[in-house]
Amino acid sequence: MKKILVMCLSLLSSGLTAEESTSEYMFNGKLGVSPYTGLLGLEVQKGKWSLGVGFPVSVSVKRYQYENEDSLFYGVYWNNLTDNSYDDYEDGILFDEYERESYGLGVGYMWLWESGWNTSTGLSVGEYKKEYTNANLKYFEEGYNLNVELSVGYKF
Repeated sequence: MKKILVMCLSLLSSGLTAEESTSEYMFNGKLGVSPYTGLLGLEVQKGKWSLGVGFPVSVSVKRYQYENEDSLFYGVYWNNLTDNSYDDYEDGILFDEYERESYGLGVGYMWLWESGWNTSTGLSVGEYKKEYTNANLKYFEEGYNLNVELSVGYKF
């Protein structure tokens, strides 16, 4: 966990230098599978940096190579998914609540058309923690995962 956190902080600090950028904020509505913005999300971009939020709960910071054109990007993310109506078995035990928290970093590419429509693809690696709960027991599972991003968006 500490290794991933240190890598995330290193990634962010490597790009925190003075950069020329436009003074405009751009918004990008996203739909698809993404560790950065979940299944449905919004990115707010200023210059080469963007802050993303999404559903299920997702928060991310990305840095694009170029501001408003096709661009390579890299970023960090944090996700949380809670299901209080979970009703399933894990290792032969019935659980009624589930929570998954994950965070990581990744790289990808966004294709942006003049109309504002865009599509993104990428890979990220992260660490996760799952917690299954019932009235008598809590069961934890931790590990690493590889995530794929496939999303479409509209930038305005």
